[in-house]
Amino acid sequence: MEACAGRHGAARGVFPMSRYDLVILSLFHPKVVHGGAQQCAYDLFLNLRKYSDLRVCFIGATSPQTNLRSKASAYVRMVPGAEDEYYFFTGDYDYFWHNCVDSRSIKDLTLFIRKLQPRSVFVSHYMHIGIDLLGLLRFALPEVHLTVGLHEMLFSCLADGQMVKKTNGGLCSKAEPELCAMCFPHITADTFMARHKHTLDLLEMADSFIVPAKHLGGVLQREMGIDGRRIHVINHPIDLERYQTSAPEPTRQKPVRFGFFGQFVDNKGIHVLLKAGDLLNRSQPLRPFQIVINGGNKNFATGDYQQKVEVMISESHAWEHGEVVELGGYTHDELLSRMAGVDVVVVPSTWPEVFALVVTEAFACYKPVIAAFIGGLAERVQHGVDGFNFVARDPADLAAKMALFLEMDQERYLEMAHAAHQTASQLSPRRALESYYKALAVGDGA
Repeated sequence: MEACAGRHGAARGVFPMSRYDLVILSLFHPKVVHGGAQQCAYDLFLNLRKYSDLRVCFIGATSPQTNLRSKASAYVRMVPGAEDEYYFFTGDYDYFWHNCVDSRSIKDLTLFIRKLQPRSVFVSHYMHIGIDLLGLLRFALPEVHLTVGLHEMLFSCLADGQMVKKTNGGLCSKAEPELCAMCFPHITADTFMARHKHTLDLLEMADSFIVPAKHLGGVLQREMGIDGRRIHVINHPIDLERYQTSAPEPTRQKPVRFGFFGQFVDNKGIHVLLKAGDLLNRSQPLRPFQIVINGGNKNFATGDYQQKVEVMISESHAWEHGEVVELGGYTHDELLSRMAGVDVVVVPSTWPEVFALVVTEAFACYKPVIAAFIGGLAERVQHGVDGFNFVARDPADLAAKMALFLEMDQERYLEMAHAAHQTASQLSPRRALESYYKALAVGDGA
């Protein structure tokens, strides 16, 4: 293999003999906590093992919230029954500075990675790992190609990286220290400014960045001043061989089932979907409908939000034309059966979601999607082809788009279902890996 380009283009020398071409780090292991970001990282690991000759290692962080415990003083441990997969036990985590409270854990992780002698390290998501790992890796492995993946705006926004104001729930166009202090009045603007500088200094340690949507790449450039040439926009791929589903049968099924899939958290918009369902019911549609909620990790939602949604679900019991079905969380292994239980997938996010893996998963299962026209979601759905867009945060517009499926004949629905699957087929792992090779400086991109 030829010598790789160094940081920001500087030449690197020849690598020593290494055990791995690439180490992938994720905020969680999907076996422990289901979620889109960690599933995307794990899928990359699986795809590289399947479609390339690269030696790849996967490290998934955990946290006290998962109740997965480490042995005494063991911060990195093999995943039982798995090859080249490890858990990283972070302990308590500081979400303001994004680092592990106990510095021993991150130092142990750095030493572990150095022993692996990788050519490239991909921090696919630094939450629960710590952004300070970037500085430690750059010091311990100065020749390694270091890539950072981003899935939201954590680098600039303390409000879960979602750019939604804590004061009034409005969208935030720019994370200015004074405005951030309004959302978190117990933290001064000067402290937010220090946080910004701290984050930028550490991000500058990276050689490249991977984002799943143009929208997020633009925010990274605007907020942090990162050179666009270091940013690689790669849509998360999907391996259809692992989604063995059949096209829907040409039957007119009643009722029409609208499915929500994802985390049961405030800005995923379950309340918008339920309000739209209420409006749809009041319109007295000719066909009945169901809203099927596949939402897990309720403990990550605020108490007020949980209560608000529970009240809305309780009130839905009085609907005459529709009903709400709560199925709870699901694992990746259950996804296909859950998808088989709906006709349309709704993604009603109220924050500028940057990708939403569930859109691709729905397409892979021949399910058209109704998605909020916001952030990276606005790049996902071809309006009128494989689904519909609706005005973000607008229950009335969502209800109108849901009504289109109640009025739609079976031939039109099947046309959209096949178009959805065709969209998924364009996100093939083999095509995406070519872009990953370049961004990670491995394989054909090294």
